[in-house]
Amino acid sequence: MELVRNKASGKYFVLLDDSGGADILVITPEGKLKRLERYLFASLDFVDPQEAIRNHRLTKKQIQVYSEIAGA
Repeated sequence: MELVRNKASGKYFVLLDDSGGADILVITPEGKLKRLERYLFASLDFVDPQEAIRNHRLTKKQIQVYSEIAGA
């Protein structure tokens, strides 16, 4: 699982698609799929999904949506 941190809020978003363009596809803390501009985010972080849950960096809604998409 790949995470990015929003520069303004400090919240973590799950990165789903980074095609190298101006925007990226993420799962927001509210559990919504959105394309947002890349410059809004800093530091990519690769983590195990269980680690993300233990460290409370992701919301339950984000984990639920990620699990549905990943087929876990």
